[in-house]
Amino acid sequence: MSRENLSKAELYIHKTFVKEDADLLRVVEALKKDDKFGINVSGVEGRFLQFLVGVLGAKLVVEVGVLYGYSTLWMAKALPADGKIIAIEYSEENFTKARELIAASDVAPKVELIHGDAREVLQKLEVKPDLVFIDADKANYRYYLDWAMKFINIGGVIVGDNTFLFGHMTNDDRGKKVSDAAISSMKYFNETLAASSNFRAIQLPTYEGMTLAQRLDR
Repeated sequence: MSRENLSKAELYIHKTFVKEDADLLRVVEALKKDDKFGINVSGVEGRFLQFLVGVLGAKLVVEVGVLYGYSTLWMAKALPADGKIIAIEYSEENFTKARELIAASDVAPKVELIHGDAREVLQKLEVKPDLVFIDADKANYRYYLDWAMKFINIGGVIVGDNTFLFGHMTNDDRGKKVSDAAISSMKYFNETLAASSNFRAIQLPTYEGMTLAQRLDR
């Protein structure tokens, strides 16, 4: 998750490594205009996701939770010519805005944007993704994880954002109330990946926490 008040380290990383092109800047401006900037991943996190796509040599990405398409564009720009990202967004308002912004980008042909409940959409997908990025409703992380663990390619990576759950996983509650279902679901997400012998997992100490797990050949 992005924040306007970044630490000095984050500001340095953003200034040095994060190069937002015209497509990404259009999304940033739209988010600010609609008072949604800060809900999206940060520029550093977007660049990290793009780095992952490139390192993995990913050809197929599934994204759960799109907002206006900021993270979508970061990842799509690292895909090869025959690469594809399937991006699922539940909110009709966000979907409409993301569709407009992605259509105006230079990677529009690589993005399949789907409007709907991700739990239902995923059950109909017959794909083996190389990367699954989850940044949606926290109460359903367990369901998204179950799908991702079942279908991710060997060597592929599952990434979950906001996995500190606004401090609720670390007893550092920042005043943001979340449901018991969200707390239970996030515990399941982190602990299932940490305990699985089929995945190599780690949680990065970003401001909101980011959990990554790679599918092993077992």
